[in-house]
Amino acid sequence: MENTVLGVNLKISVVTVCYNEKNTIRETVESVLAQKYDDYEYIIMDGASTDGTLDIIKEYADNPKMKYMSEPDTGLFNAMNKSLTLVSGQYVIFMNSGDLFLDENVLADVAPYLREDIVYGDVLRRTKEGSYIQKYKGTHWERIRMMLCGLAFCHQTQFTKTEVMKRYGFREDHKITADFDFVVRALSDKRSFKHVDRVICSFDHDGGISADKSNYLQMVREDDSSIRECFPLLYYVTIIPKRLFRLWFRR
Repeated sequence: MENTVLGVNLKISVVTVCYNEKNTIRETVESVLAQKYDDYEYIIMDGASTDGTLDIIKEYADNPKMKYMSEPDTGLFNAMNKSLTLVSGQYVIFMNSGDLFLDENVLADVAPYLREDIVYGDVLRRTKEGSYIQKYKGTHWERIRMMLCGLAFCHQTQFTKTEVMKRYGFREDHKITADFDFVVRALSDKRSFKHVDRVICSFDHDGGISADKSNYLQMVREDDSSIRECFPLLYYVTIIPKRLFRLWFRR
């Protein structure tokens, strides 16, 4: 299945960044390479893994859809920024090790909706207690409300115009919430968003640096700096209810 914009086939770039993820990388790679959409590329940016991750990646190196690079980086968002130099699609989505497309038709189902700057869908969150689907309403006010609470839709559900992603990139001084910062800056600049009523991926809700409770205070500081910079009036008007919400949310 192909999507055509102004007579040009729309190419989607799927990017995986990883480092020492031998237990999860194979499942992610196979999830991407199983996609039935014709016009996509798959880029893996490995951070010079030493645990056998790279050996697994090389097993798929003959697939014409895939290319990979392995070299040291300074962290997750540095690797994500470096991967953008390899991207050639009109849209890009990041599916990191352990993230899985829900099924083989995700790219084909989303492609017809790729017109706006950022298109995003819903997510199946995997937890120790089980799994649940988080569905977004897709309204502007929902995005503002989530932002003020230090929340954003999962970047694993987010298809972004590559030109937009390259223009903003990820702030590497934000070690935990650079993906949140990206959404805040896009909202501030009135970039166009569209929600698709479709579960995009299965995501390990209990994994990742943002799920680590020891990172909570740094995450709040990074969130607040993004909101204060882009929405200063809203930041100061909502600072007290936002702190009360976060206290409740942490219980």
